[in-house]
Amino acid sequence: MTSNTMKPITILKLGTANPDTIARHGDCDQWMIRAIGDSGQPYQTIDIAGGEALPDIRACAGVILTGSSAMVTDRHDWSEATRAWLREAVPAGLPVFGICYGHQLLADAFGGEVDYHPDGLEAGTIRLTCANASASDPLFAALPATFHAQATHYQSVMRLPDNAILLAGNGHDPHHAYRIGENAWGVQFHPEFSEDIMHSYLDVRRERLASQGIDAANLIAQISATPHARALLARFAQWTRQKNIEAA
Repeated sequence: MTSNTMKPITILKLGTANPDTIARHGDCDQWMIRAIGDSGQPYQTIDIAGGEALPDIRACAGVILTGSSAMVTDRHDWSEATRAWLREAVPAGLPVFGICYGHQLLADAFGGEVDYHPDGLEAGTIRLTCANASASDPLFAALPATFHAQATHYQSVMRLPDNAILLAGNGHDPHHAYRIGENAWGVQFHPEFSEDIMHSYLDVRRERLASQGIDAANLIAQISATPHARALLARFAQWTRQKNIEAA
Protein backbone atom coordinates (compact mmCIF):
# COMPACT_ATOMS: atom_id res chain seq x y z
CA MET A 1 0.00 0.00 0.00
CA THR A 2 1.24 3.53 -0.76
CA SER A 3 2.32 5.35 2.40
CA ASN A 4 0.65 8.56 3.50
CA THR A 5 3.78 10.55 2.62
CA MET A 6 3.44 9.49 -1.02
CA LYS A 7 -0.14 10.59 -1.47
CA PRO A 8 -0.32 13.45 -3.98
CA ILE A 9 -1.08 17.06 -3.36
CA THR A 10 -4.16 17.29 -5.57
CA ILE A 11 -4.96 20.42 -7.55
CA LEU A 12 -8.69 20.65 -8.18
CA LYS A 13 -8.92 22.70 -11.35
CA LEU A 14 -12.07 24.83 -11.21
CA GLY A 15 -11.26 26.84 -14.32
CA THR A 16 -8.60 27.56 -16.89
CA ALA A 17 -6.60 30.59 -17.92
CA ASN A 18 -7.12 32.64 -21.06
CA PRO A 19 -5.65 30.86 -24.13
CA ASP A 20 -3.17 33.70 -24.72
CA THR A 21 -1.94 33.44 -21.14
CA ILE A 22 -1.68 29.65 -21.40
CA ALA A 23 0.39 30.02 -24.57
CA ARG A 24 2.80 32.31 -22.75
CA HIS A 25 2.94 30.74 -19.30
CA GLY A 26 1.05 27.43 -19.17
CA ASP A 27 -2.13 26.92 -17.14
CA CYS A 28 -2.89 27.67 -13.51
CA ASP A 29 -2.04 24.23 -12.11
CA GLN A 30 1.46 24.55 -13.59
CA TRP A 31 1.90 27.96 -11.95
CA MET A 32 1.04 26.46 -8.58
CA ILE A 33 3.53 23.64 -8.96
CA ARG A 34 6.23 26.12 -9.98
CA ALA A 35 5.44 28.34 -6.99
CA ILE A 36 5.60 25.41 -4.57
CA GLY A 37 8.86 24.01 -5.90
CA ASP A 38 10.24 20.76 -4.51
CA SER A 39 7.96 19.83 -1.62
CA GLY A 40 8.86 16.15 -1.53
CA GLN A 41 5.28 15.24 -2.52
CA PRO A 42 3.92 14.12 -5.89
CA TYR A 43 1.21 16.20 -7.57
CA GLN A 44 -1.89 15.44 -9.57
CA THR A 45 -4.35 17.74 -11.32
CA ILE A 46 -8.04 16.89 -11.63
CA ASP A 47 -10.06 19.05 -14.03
CA ILE A 48 -13.31 19.39 -12.09
CA ALA A 49 -14.77 22.15 -14.27
CA GLY A 50 -13.85 20.03 -17.29
CA GLY A 51 -15.94 17.10 -16.06
CA GLU A 52 -13.45 14.90 -14.19
CA ALA A 53 -14.61 13.20 -10.99
CA LEU A 54 -13.75 14.45 -7.53
CA PRO A 55 -11.13 12.32 -5.77
CA ASP A 56 -11.42 10.01 -2.80
CA ILE A 57 -10.57 12.20 0.19
CA ARG A 58 -8.41 9.39 1.61
CA ALA A 59 -6.26 9.32 -1.53
CA CYS A 60 -5.08 12.94 -1.22
CA ALA A 61 -2.29 14.36 0.95
CA GLY A 62 -3.84 17.81 0.56
CA VAL A 63 -5.90 19.78 -1.92
CA ILE A 64 -5.49 23.14 -3.66
CA LEU A 65 -8.58 24.71 -5.23
CA THR A 66 -7.87 26.97 -8.21
CA GLY A 67 -9.48 30.15 -9.41
CA SER A 68 -12.05 30.26 -12.19
CA SER A 69 -13.70 32.62 -14.66
CA ALA A 70 -17.03 31.26 -13.38
CA MET A 71 -18.85 32.78 -10.41
CA VAL A 72 -19.81 30.86 -7.28
CA THR A 73 -23.30 32.35 -7.51
CA ASP A 74 -23.72 30.69 -10.94
CA ARG A 75 -24.20 27.40 -9.05
CA HIS A 76 -22.72 25.19 -11.76
CA ASP A 77 -23.20 21.46 -11.13
CA TRP A 78 -19.45 20.83 -10.84
CA SER A 79 -19.15 23.69 -8.35
CA GLU A 80 -22.02 22.49 -6.20
CA ALA A 81 -20.55 18.97 -6.21
CA THR A 82 -17.21 20.38 -5.06
CA ARG A 83 -18.99 22.41 -2.40
CA ALA A 84 -20.55 19.22 -1.00
CA TRP A 85 -17.20 17.43 -1.23
CA LEU A 86 -15.54 20.18 0.83
CA ARG A 87 -18.15 19.77 3.55
CA GLU A 88 -16.86 16.22 3.97
CA ALA A 89 -13.15 16.82 3.31
CA VAL A 90 -12.53 19.66 5.77
CA PRO A 91 -14.07 17.99 8.86
CA ALA A 92 -12.17 14.81 7.90
CA GLY A 93 -8.94 16.76 8.41
CA LEU A 94 -7.78 17.00 4.78
CA PRO A 95 -5.47 20.02 4.26
CA VAL A 96 -7.21 22.45 1.90
CA PHE A 97 -5.98 25.68 0.31
CA GLY A 98 -8.56 27.61 -1.73
CA ILE A 99 -7.49 30.37 -4.14
CA CYS A 100 -9.85 33.08 -5.48
CA TYR A 101 -12.87 31.04 -6.66
CA GLY A 102 -11.67 28.21 -4.40
CA HIS A 103 -11.52 30.64 -1.47
CA GLN A 104 -15.06 31.79 -2.17
CA LEU A 105 -16.40 28.25 -2.63
CA LEU A 106 -14.83 27.11 0.63
CA ALA A 107 -16.48 29.99 2.49
CA ASP A 108 -19.80 29.29 0.75
CA ALA A 109 -19.62 25.62 1.75
CA PHE A 110 -19.40 26.52 5.43
CA GLY A 111 -22.07 29.19 5.64
CA GLY A 112 -20.33 32.32 4.38
CA GLU A 113 -21.83 34.69 1.82
CA VAL A 114 -20.34 35.20 -1.66
CA ASP A 115 -21.51 37.87 -4.10
CA TYR A 116 -20.37 40.53 -6.55
CA HIS A 117 -18.40 43.20 -4.77
CA PRO A 118 -20.32 46.52 -4.78
CA ASP A 119 -17.12 48.37 -5.77
CA GLY A 120 -16.49 46.07 -8.73
CA LEU A 121 -13.20 44.60 -9.88
CA GLU A 122 -10.05 44.48 -7.79
CA ALA A 123 -7.02 43.76 -9.98
CA GLY A 124 -3.27 44.09 -10.15
CA THR A 125 -0.73 44.18 -7.33
CA ILE A 126 -2.52 44.99 -4.08
CA ARG A 127 -1.44 45.70 -0.51
CA LEU A 128 -2.78 43.57 2.35
CA THR A 129 -2.63 43.84 6.13
CA CYS A 130 -2.42 40.81 8.37
CA ALA A 131 -5.05 40.39 11.09
CA ASN A 132 -4.03 39.69 14.70
CA ALA A 133 -4.77 35.97 14.36
CA SER A 134 -2.15 35.61 11.63
CA ALA A 135 0.61 35.72 14.26
CA SER A 136 -0.28 32.20 15.43
CA ASP A 137 -1.29 30.74 12.05
CA PRO A 138 0.92 27.95 10.60
CA LEU A 139 1.06 29.61 7.16
CA PHE A 140 0.68 33.33 7.87
CA ALA A 141 2.86 33.74 10.97
CA ALA A 142 5.95 34.18 8.80
CA LEU A 143 4.45 37.11 6.87
CA PRO A 144 5.22 40.76 7.66
CA ALA A 145 2.42 42.94 9.00
CA THR A 146 1.72 44.17 5.47
CA PHE A 147 2.54 42.45 2.20
CA HIS A 148 1.71 42.62 -1.50
CA ALA A 149 -0.18 40.09 -3.60
CA GLN A 150 -1.57 39.74 -7.11
CA ALA A 151 -5.36 39.81 -7.47
CA THR A 152 -8.17 39.79 -10.00
CA HIS A 153 -11.76 39.23 -8.88
CA TYR A 154 -15.29 40.58 -9.21
CA GLN A 155 -16.88 38.48 -6.46
CA SER A 156 -15.77 38.35 -2.84
CA VAL A 157 -16.56 36.65 0.43
CA MET A 158 -18.94 39.30 1.71
CA ARG A 159 -19.46 37.50 5.02
CA LEU A 160 -17.13 34.91 6.52
CA PRO A 161 -18.43 31.62 7.92
CA ASP A 162 -19.14 31.92 11.62
CA ASN A 163 -16.24 29.60 12.50
CA ALA A 164 -13.69 31.25 10.19
CA ILE A 165 -10.60 33.01 11.56
CA LEU A 166 -9.70 36.19 9.66
CA LEU A 167 -6.03 36.33 8.60
CA ALA A 168 -5.65 39.26 6.17
CA GLY A 169 -7.58 41.94 4.31
CA ASN A 170 -7.55 45.44 2.84
CA GLY A 171 -9.87 48.37 2.31
CA HIS A 172 -11.51 46.85 -0.76
CA ASP A 173 -11.97 43.36 0.65
CA PRO A 174 -11.59 42.82 4.41
CA HIS A 175 -11.82 39.03 3.99
CA HIS A 176 -8.85 38.35 1.72
CA ALA A 177 -7.62 35.42 3.81
CA TYR A 178 -9.07 33.20 6.52
CA ARG A 179 -8.77 29.75 8.06
CA ILE A 180 -11.48 27.24 8.96
CA GLY A 181 -10.55 24.85 11.73
CA GLU A 182 -6.92 23.74 11.77
CA ASN A 183 -6.53 22.60 8.18
CA ALA A 184 -8.42 24.73 5.62
CA TRP A 185 -7.36 28.13 4.24
CA GLY A 186 -8.90 30.51 1.73
CA VAL A 187 -7.11 33.38 0.00
CA GLN A 188 -8.84 35.76 -2.40
CA PHE A 189 -5.54 36.82 -3.95
CA HIS A 190 -3.38 34.70 -6.28
CA PRO A 191 -0.15 33.46 -4.66
CA GLU A 192 0.58 31.44 -7.82
CA PHE A 193 0.76 34.55 -10.03
CA SER A 194 4.19 35.81 -11.01
CA GLU A 195 4.64 39.39 -12.18
CA ASP A 196 4.57 38.16 -15.80
CA ILE A 197 1.32 36.24 -15.30
CA MET A 198 -0.35 39.25 -13.67
CA HIS A 199 0.84 41.36 -16.61
CA SER A 200 -0.62 38.85 -19.08
CA TYR A 201 -3.98 38.72 -17.28
CA LEU A 202 -4.36 42.48 -17.50
CA ASP A 203 -2.93 42.76 -21.01
CA VAL A 204 -5.39 40.33 -22.62
CA ARG A 205 -8.29 42.11 -20.89
CA ARG A 206 -7.44 45.67 -21.94
CA GLU A 207 -10.61 46.22 -23.98
CA ARG A 208 -12.91 44.64 -21.41
CA LEU A 209 -11.34 46.69 -18.63
CA ALA A 210 -11.54 49.88 -20.71
CA SER A 211 -15.29 49.29 -21.18
CA GLN A 212 -15.57 49.39 -17.38
CA GLY A 213 -13.54 52.58 -17.09
CA ILE A 214 -10.40 50.78 -15.88
CA ASP A 215 -7.01 51.69 -17.30
CA ALA A 216 -5.11 48.41 -17.72
CA ALA A 217 -1.91 50.24 -18.60
CA ASN A 218 -1.93 51.99 -15.23
CA LEU A 219 -2.46 48.71 -13.38
CA ILE A 220 0.30 47.04 -15.40
CA ALA A 221 2.70 49.86 -14.57
CA GLN A 222 2.12 49.24 -10.85
CA ILE A 223 2.77 45.47 -10.91
CA SER A 224 5.50 44.46 -8.49
CA ALA A 225 6.96 41.27 -7.04
CA THR A 226 4.94 39.48 -4.34
CA PRO A 227 7.34 37.02 -2.67
CA HIS A 228 5.53 36.87 0.66
CA ALA A 229 2.20 35.92 -0.92
CA ARG A 230 3.89 33.47 -3.28
CA ALA A 231 5.63 31.70 -0.40
CA LEU A 232 2.28 30.66 1.09
CA LEU A 233 1.89 27.83 -1.43
CA ALA A 234 5.26 26.31 -0.55
CA ARG A 235 4.46 26.70 3.14
CA PHE A 236 1.11 24.93 2.66
CA ALA A 237 2.84 22.05 0.85
CA GLN A 238 5.46 21.76 3.61
CA TRP A 239 2.79 21.85 6.32
CA THR A 240 0.77 19.22 4.45
CA ARG A 241 3.79 16.93 4.12
CA GLN A 242 4.52 17.21 7.84
CA LYS A 243 0.93 16.43 8.79
CA ASN A 244 0.94 13.37 6.54
CA ILE A 245 4.24 12.16 8.03
CA GLU A 246 2.80 12.55 11.54
CA ALA A 247 -0.29 10.58 10.53
CA ALA A 248 1.69 7.72 8.94
